Amino acid sequence: MKLFGLKISSLFVCTIAAILLQSPSQLLSQTSEQAEQWQREYEKKKEEKRSLEEQRNSIIKKEQGILRKLQEIESELAANEKKRDRYQQEIESHKLEAARLQRELKQLVSRDKEHKKQTVNRIRAIYKLGYNGRHEHMLKMLLGAQDMQDLVEKYKYMDVIIEADQDMLKEIQLRQEEISQKSLELTHQIQLAKEASKAAQVEHSRLLAQEQERQQLLHTYRTEKGIHNQAIKELKAAGAQFEARLGIVSNARLEKQAEAIKSIRPALFGKLPWPVVGVVVPNQGATDRGLTIRAKKGTPVRCVADGIVATSESMFGYGNMVIVLHGDGYISVYGHLSGASVKRGDTIQAKQVFGTVGETGSLIGPVLHFELWKGRNPPQLLNARRWLTRDMNRY
Repeated sequence: MKLFGLKISSLFVCTIAAILLQSPSQLLSQTSEQAEQWQREYEKKKEEKRSLEEQRNSIIKKEQGILRKLQEIESELAANEKKRDRYQQEIESHKLEAARLQRELKQLVSRDKEHKKQTVNRIRAIYKLGYNGRHEHMLKMLLGAQDMQDLVEKYKYMDVIIEADQDMLKEIQLRQEEISQKSLELTHQIQLAKEASKAAQVEHSRLLAQEQERQQLLHTYRTEKGIHNQAIKELKAAGAQFEARLGIVSNARLEKQAEAIKSIRPALFGKLPWPVVGVVVPNQGATDRGLTIRAKKGTPVRCVADGIVATSESMFGYGNMVIVLHGDGYISVYGHLSGASVKRGDTIQAKQVFGTVGETGSLIGPVLHFELWKGRNPPQLLNARRWLTRDMNRY
């Protein structure tokens, strides 16, 4: 069949005819039902999309890595600890200033009482002599003069007495103003100390929340197999990243300084002192290198030989870390430190304490991760345990 020159199927014609024969109310009814159906389908698709997005975000969040998240939390912890320490210093400073002001205020009040006592005695003496005013006082003194010389002398004495009385009153007035000013300063220092204390409490609460988040993250690592396996992969990647980092931590100047030391040599094999006293435990993962020593958090960490600090920084997988150059290509590495007291370019001595055991970047609690390397291209990992003396307590 052709309609207006177009070939039309009979099914299409029947459908159009059926629609045209329907009443307007029937058309409206069907249109409304169809709209509702489309709305339901739209809401269903929307919900499915939202669910898929949530799943994807969850996967992305996990893929971001437990070590990376751990590093972020620890960076925030370190920053907030510095803030808290700064507030504590401010509190102590305000307290010391307040104590100083209190001592000065006490001395001022004591001197003020003494001068007031003298003033009262002076007024009482004047009253007893019957002097009702300055001029009458002077007049009676002058009229009692025996001769002209005596008159001049009494006039001079009287002028000195009046001047002394005025000075006394001025000093009392000045001291009252000073007491008032010291009192205001003291109140201000106490208020500043309260504000700093409040800020320190806020930082303390924030630190507790961040530490709780950190512990929850570690719990997830220990209990969820998928997260555990992901962390192991990240440790392997961190090791490769660190190995690349070894080639760029130093420069010609630091290398030259280290070469002048040459503190590690084959003759010291099995004789180097231990960096920390603790218990040797398995590394975080099978691909992890070096020696892991469990010790109480805060235990002193010592350098195994003289050297030059190449870097003191936070690194993915290693936490707070110090790398020391010993000359002749030897490098020692100390990871998961709580803190370090050295910086890049510092000269360090054998057995010198430069940091403390911590758990930054660690998935297994407070430990020191120690590595010993030789060479640069490529660097060769040495068996750290065999280079250390048998007696861990020997320093």
